Amino acid sequence: MWGSTRVPRSSSPAASRSSRRAGGTARRAAVAATIAALTVLTACGSDSDSGDRTDKAAQGDKAGGQGTAQLDFWGWNPAYDKAVTAFNAAHPDIHVNYNKVEPGSKGGYAKMLAAVKANNAPCLAQMGYETLPSFLVEGALQDVDKEAAAVKSKYSAGAWSQMSVAGKTYGIPVDTGPVAMFYRTDVFARNGLTPPKTWDEFAQQADKVHTADPAVAYSAFGGNDPWWYAGMAWQNGGSWFKPEGETWKVSLTEPGTQKVAQYWQQLLDRKVVSSDPTFTPDWYKRFGDGSVASYVGPVWFTALLEENAKDAAGKWAVAPMPQWDANGKATGNIGGSGTAVLKGCKNTKAAVAFADWMSSDSASLTTLVKDAGIYPAATAGADLEAMRQPSAYFGNAKIYDIFRESAAQVPAGWQWGPTMTQVSADLTDRLGKAGAGNGKLADALTGVQGTTIKAVQDKGLKAASG
Repeated sequence: MWGSTRVPRSSSPAASRSSRRAGGTARRAAVAATIAALTVLTACGSDSDSGDRTDKAAQGDKAGGQGTAQLDFWGWNPAYDKAVTAFNAAHPDIHVNYNKVEPGSKGGYAKMLAAVKANNAPCLAQMGYETLPSFLVEGALQDVDKEAAAVKSKYSAGAWSQMSVAGKTYGIPVDTGPVAMFYRTDVFARNGLTPPKTWDEFAQQADKVHTADPAVAYSAFGGNDPWWYAGMAWQNGGSWFKPEGETWKVSLTEPGTQKVAQYWQQLLDRKVVSSDPTFTPDWYKRFGDGSVASYVGPVWFTALLEENAKDAAGKWAVAPMPQWDANGKATGNIGGSGTAVLKGCKNTKAAVAFADWMSSDSASLTTLVKDAGIYPAATAGADLEAMRQPSAYFGNAKIYDIFRESAAQVPAGWQWGPTMTQVSADLTDRLGKAGAGNGKLADALTGVQGTTIKAVQDKGLKAASG
């Protein structure tokens, strides 16, 4: 949730990733090496040798002759400082200094990239999954595949893949955004409905609700939120980017994504779902007054609904995400972030040790769940007592049971691309307009496919339709 554009408690994913170009030939050489994943990132891709860095204590050298590795960690999650304090108390051989920066889209990422270029970056940085490839092509990440291999089994395959590109790992995942269906129990009861098991049934129910009361939208289309749309495509086996050798293959028009576009286009054309801009006061008002009956969204939406539709407490419930096939068991993911290791870190072993502890230690995860509303990437996190408590807002149901199942069904292999700032802006604009009736979703995707290939090429990288 915390790696995305929306700031804490007003959303999860999506971020504008400020990034800088390094120069010319050296940078292209780094990109080729990292995409091919054949060499260690620290050997290339920077304008100057990280070995010249003078701030050694901050990068993990033994400080003051006391035998304690010093690690700097930059992030904005409001609960991370508590986790760091607990880690330091229990690990006298490693001391982590947590420094709060602006959220990534508000300037945090730009500060991190500038620090890497100036050779004084922290070892560790909070990073939204969609941002990782952008940092990679800037030569700003450290390959920690060797150090991280021993803890890989602790995490869901889908989450682990988000901290990797072309088989190399650049940090440890923290949280994910498994998707489920939120629905109004009163509207469903009034129409004699139970939560749909398939998308076909979802569409049939949409027609029924609209016929009974045209003022009620069966669900909310989230298409002007690019990461919502990505989550829908993710469930259907889509993957928008794939590094092949030195080339980024771009596939925003691949069959899985196109099927999602055609499906929601029909619902929009029949006016059975709302197309209001997401995360606005008017949007939340409809969730509160019952004029929107459902929403397919991520786990972190629970907190947003509680905060922005307080009067609807007890009227909302959670059910599994509808499937494309009656026998299907796949869900999407919207949001999530990890702890990335930045270029030049002197003590990658200590960095990974801390990042893994924060993401998998039960006490740390309990803090992050209670204070930051995350869904842990570590599979053991599903068994936390904090994840088994009933929710008063959702009729005292144990809603995390549904998200636990969803998290285990997110397909691995989704890959973000190197120009996600551009992709986010273009999708928000084009899908938002199409959702409002100004054009078609399929045409919007075709347009973004073209602008994305050009944007990747403008970075000096190779790109082609995939």
